[in-house]
Amino acid sequence: MLIYIRQWQNKIKPQPGANPFVVILSWLLFGLLLVVGLSLGLLMLLFGWILLLPLMWRKRREMKQMWQFTKATRQAQQQARRQYQQQREQQNRQDDSVIEGEYQVKDSDERR
Repeated sequence: MLIYIRQWQNKIKPQPGANPFVVILSWLLFGLLLVVGLSLGLLMLLFGWILLLPLMWRKRREMKQMWQFTKATRQAQQQARRQYQQQREQQNRQDDSVIEGEYQVKDSDERR
């Protein structure tokens, strides 16, 4: 890895007989390309966020509808349970086969 880094250092270093104006111009061009690339990346990120807003709005509406549907389902289930309990109570009240009264337990000695 160290050899690879030194090779790049040798490539980046300006040659001893290089024109200083060309070296400065090349570094400025390199910096300009970095700034342009960074600005394009930020612009794409901002554009993506702007396009994401309508999608989030639509999904929020769908989530709200799903939540309302779930709430209505729960209410319907509770109402059905209450109706079922009321019907069971009315059946128990109207059931004539139940004999109310007192009873005594007879010993087994009395049966003989």
